[in-house]
Formats: sequence, C-alpha cells, structure tokens
Amino acid sequence: MAEATLPPTPEPAVTPDIPAPGPTVPSAAPPAPTAAPAYPPVTDASAARGELQEAAFRYLRELAEGLGPRESSTAEEKAAADFLAATFTELGYSPSLLEFEETSLEASLTVDAPVGWGEDAPRARPLTGSSPGNISGFVEFVGLAREEDIPEEGLDGKIALIERGEISFGSKVDRVRNAGAEAAIVFNNQPGGFQGSLGRRGAIPAVAISQANGVRIKELMAEDRIEVTLTVEETAEPSQNLIAELPGTGDGVVVVGAHYDTTPGSIGASDNASGMGVLLALAEELAGRSFPFTLRFIAFGAEETGLNGSDHYVDSLSRDELSSIYAMINIDAIGSGRTVSVSGDRWLTSYVSDYASGTGVSVEVSRRVGGGSDHANFRNAAVPVLFFIGDDLSRINSPRDTMEHINAELLGDTAAVVLDLLLSVDQLPAYGQ
Repeated sequence: MAEATLPPTPEPAVTPDIPAPGPTVPSAAPPAPTAAPAYPPVTDASAARGELQEAAFRYLRELAEGLGPRESSTAEEKAAADFLAATFTELGYSPSLLEFEETSLEASLTVDAPVGWGEDAPRARPLTGSSPGNISGFVEFVGLAREEDIPEEGLDGKIALIERGEISFGSKVDRVRNAGAEAAIVFNNQPGGFQGSLGRRGAIPAVAISQANGVRIKELMAEDRIEVTLTVEETAEPSQNLIAELPGTGDGVVVVGAHYDTTPGSIGASDNASGMGVLLALAEELAGRSFPFTLRFIAFGAEETGLNGSDHYVDSLSRDELSSIYAMINIDAIGSGRTVSVSGDRWLTSYVSDYASGTGVSVEVSRRVGGGSDHANFRNAAVPVLFFIGDDLSRINSPRDTMEHINAELLGDTAAVVLDLLLSVDQLPAYGQ
C-alpha cells in the first residue's frame, strides 16, 4: 500500500503459527473454468472461513518468505508476476500478463555544511507525486507544516524542512509551496526512513528522509545557515499486471484486485502478501464456477510507486468497458492488527455490515473511503468500490513488515466476507445500476 498517515496502533497479539503448508499450489489443477448453464450452488462462506484462512496464509508465506522483497519495476517484481501466473495456471485459469511502462522517481539530497556531515549524503526518497526538478537553496524548518508553523514572512526561495505527522504529506507540501518554498524535505517522526505519497501530483519537488538525517540537519541549522541541493528525476521502468478471470453468463464484470509489489528491502508480509494471499485463496475456492457476471482477478504491479498498475489498467479501458464494471473490490495490507476496516460505496458496505454483524467476522465498516491504494483509480473513473485494509499500518513500507506480525484470522475473515459478497452481489438493489 502506498504510504498512509494513520498513527501506529498497539502491537496485536501474534497469531499462533499455522502448520507449514504443503506445495505452494495444488498438484492437481481444478478443471478450467467453463460457462455453466446455471448459477452455481451457493457455498456457505462462513463455513469455508477456516479453509480460506489456511490457503491465504499459505500463499502469503510463499510470496513473503519464498520470494521476499518485490520492489516495483524490478526483476524481483517480475519473478513474483511469473509465480502468480504459474499459480493461476495450475488453478485452471488462463492468466494474461499485461506489460506497461511506469514513470518512477529517483531522488538525491546533498547538504553543504561546514562541519558534521563529511562526504556522506543523506538518503532521500521521492514522495510519490513529487514534481521533478533540481533545486538549491537554504533550509527553513517549519515543524509539522501546520498553518501556524509557517513564518509570517513566508518561504520565498527556501527549501522547507518538515517533520512527519498529524497532517497528510499533500497538505504539508501544498502549504509550504503556497508560502513560496521551492522544494520540501519531510523527515520521519520515528527511527528509520519511509516512503510516502502526496496523493496526487505536487507542484514542487518533495522528498522523504530518515529521522536521524532530519534531526542532524536541524542541529546544523542551529550553528549556521544550511544550503542543500535537492534533485528529483523521472525514469521509465517496466512493470506488469496479471489478469485471470472466470467468464460469466452475463455482460458485466466484478473486479477483485490486490497489488503484489513492495517497497525496497521489505518482504511485505502484510503489505501486500496478505491481500494477494486472500485473492489467490478466493481464486482457488471459485475455480470452475460461473457467475451472472465475469469475475476478474487482477494482481497489480507498481502500486508502491504511485498506483501505476491500476492507473494503467483503468486508462486502457473504454468508457463502455468501465461502465460494465459493477464493482471493484480492493484488498490491501489486511494482515496486521485486530480487525479489518471496510469502506466504499454504500450499497456494498451495507451488505458487508449486515454480514459481519450476523457472523461475527472481524471487520469494521467506515464511511470514509481512503486513498493510497488501487481502488482510488477505479473510484475516480466512477466505478463502485469496496476497500479492505487492516487497522495496524505501523510497519508497512518498511523491513519490519514481517511474518511475526501477521494475524492470520484477518485473512480468513476478509476472504469469507468477499466470498459471500461475490455469491450475493447480483441480488443487491444497486447491482448493475
């Protein structure tokens, strides 16, 4: 998931290890999906929750531990796409790999300080949505970049140094830009580096640095004026989406999506091997079925560098193709915490709320639909969405997103909710509207 700004939540109780699974995929593939003459019998999603949980955890472990980091637009990401293609094929699907080029950003930061830094430059990561540019200027510290933190004289020609926290990255950068800053540096409010998103394309270059580097720049500023040079460059890199579908008896489409890439150095156990694990478990459960709509599973690439995979996919569709999508269900970073938050269009969230209250699954319905994940591109194209995300995002986009923090019960809960919705979505009042 692209960087969220929610505060860390308390450490969840670690779910006991699930016994080591057998092969990554079944040795004997289910029959290839075919158009059934009638709607298939309804499975009790609640009864299937345990099996779905075990399958989702198995796939999660294959991605996180078997493949490891899957950095966007790298050979690691391509290896993960090949693994997913092989998995879908063994499950009886005919997956298609859709390649695209995504524009990524690279950043650098040099500090011109008389003492205290030497030849080593702090590592800078571009905030997703940063404008490219090469800017030199003196640094001005503006705290959290709240309205009251901006100096009355403004920031004309300055490079704003901002502490992470309290308000979104986009709001911070917009505020210093409006005050005249030519670039922005956001430093972490906890140890280590991070990767964040402005939520949309910003008007000035903006980068993220570690807490230690930010504090050091502040210390140097106390001794003298500090000049820095900040560079953000765009590069074009290859990535790919993977699509597998069950043809339906009707004309419409329901999309179930999850991204499979990670940030650098992270195995992405929760973000987003957990979401992909649930998606694959559902694909395994539903192989060979037929619905009144085409069920399309999409594994998105290059999500962590700006939702590029879903952006490319949505842009590739015609207006008629977009209007034929009844709903897009996005599953992202649901592996850690005590519950899963669900948000989206009311006709979808109302169903989830009723199902959860009747079965005791651990989900909470929210009216606020957050961004920062692949459903946002569908929602911007007027496609109804449903977004699943865990309530502990404190370790995402970092090497600390590991297996020991996975709450496997959340995988089963999420899979059961999505399965029951898929089996019932054509019966909802707003279906097809």
